[in-house]
Amino acid sequence: MKPRILITVAALLVVLATTAEARIKLTTLPERETVRVDIQNGRFTLVEEERTVNLQRARNQVDFSWANISIDKDSIVFRVIEADGEVNVLNTNYPPNENALYWTVSAEKAGPAVIRISYLIGNMAAGPSYQGIVENDEKKLLMQVYMTVTNTSGESFGRCTVQPGVGKTTVRYFNNGERKRMLAAKFAEVPIDKRYVFDATIDQKRTRMYYRMINDKDNSMGEFPLPYGKVRLFIKEPKTGEDEIRSQAFLGEDWAKYTPLFAPLDLYVGVAQDVKVERFTMQPEKGPKAVHDELTCPRFTMDGKKSVTQPRFRHLRTRFRYRLQNFKTEKGEPITVPLTIKEHVDGEWIIEKVLLKELEGERNELVEKEIPHDQMFTIKRIDVNNVEFDVKLPPTTIEKKYDLFVTVLRKWRRY
Repeated sequence: MKPRILITVAALLVVLATTAEARIKLTTLPERETVRVDIQNGRFTLVEEERTVNLQRARNQVDFSWANISIDKDSIVFRVIEADGEVNVLNTNYPPNENALYWTVSAEKAGPAVIRISYLIGNMAAGPSYQGIVENDEKKLLMQVYMTVTNTSGESFGRCTVQPGVGKTTVRYFNNGERKRMLAAKFAEVPIDKRYVFDATIDQKRTRMYYRMINDKDNSMGEFPLPYGKVRLFIKEPKTGEDEIRSQAFLGEDWAKYTPLFAPLDLYVGVAQDVKVERFTMQPEKGPKAVHDELTCPRFTMDGKKSVTQPRFRHLRTRFRYRLQNFKTEKGEPITVPLTIKEHVDGEWIIEKVLLKELEGERNELVEKEIPHDQMFTIKRIDVNNVEFDVKLPPTTIEKKYDLFVTVLRKWRRY
């Protein structure tokens, strides 16, 4: 049921024969001229409506009432936007046990006035979703942001502007019980980088593919932080003949995390078939005894004697071997791909040693050769518990591959 707004002009008539009686004249306000529905808060929605009313000179009483709508009574605000002469709200009155209130308004001159009434209403929601259309060469995509809004507030709106947290859309109507999916924003020709990520805690045998885009103006985005929501990705089929309309194939879906401005967004595409990583945990180069570094510290007693004590801490050394293979091609030619290897450590740690070997041949004819890794390997410390190894992985063949050895020293481990 719509909120009802009435304007009351009270005139006192004196009846000579008996007692005095007050005659009340009620005039219903015209329909809402503009309505804005702002669904940015998870619990309440801000509604602002404007109407043009005729005020009488001196005091006027404007009534506001509602039924079967969850309006926060303390949030209702009355404002005069435009009027001929000064208009003041003298007081606000709340009748007991009623879903209603009324304002006493003083007008300097009689005539029309534009008023705005805003209030918070419950049981409305908005949820984001995305659709990305990737070019066939996987260099750019069209990102479309949709907002699905649901109205179960008990109130039906006519033509109104809906602001669901991202973008805004004008709709012809938004009735109670209705659900609408609206295009909130569109970003064309967004550059994307295809990344290959290996994380043994997620999948020990397969490498995962991601599309990375940056939420900033330089990358055709950056209008607002991207909210958390589901992303569906489609890829265009190769262009044939002079067809301008190309069919699209479903590529996959992922959940986009909340992405502030200037931050990267990674979308999972699938498992890579042409980039392979195998991870092995090995003994340190100096053998099993080098797994632990025993720690000692001097000890002095009151009688002046010096001894050595062994605290309940030691350093732990772990050596990883990664077998790297890249069969990726582009236009029939082998290419170098960006590979990220994620490791999860904890506490204080350092990368003690990195070694890269090139392997050629098979089995008994295998030849190992140590090669420089400065130009193709980078260590990135994410935080105290995570580290990433960025590798520019050159093309490999059946007989040629790479082995990456990384030694991690975890310090001050209690045992």
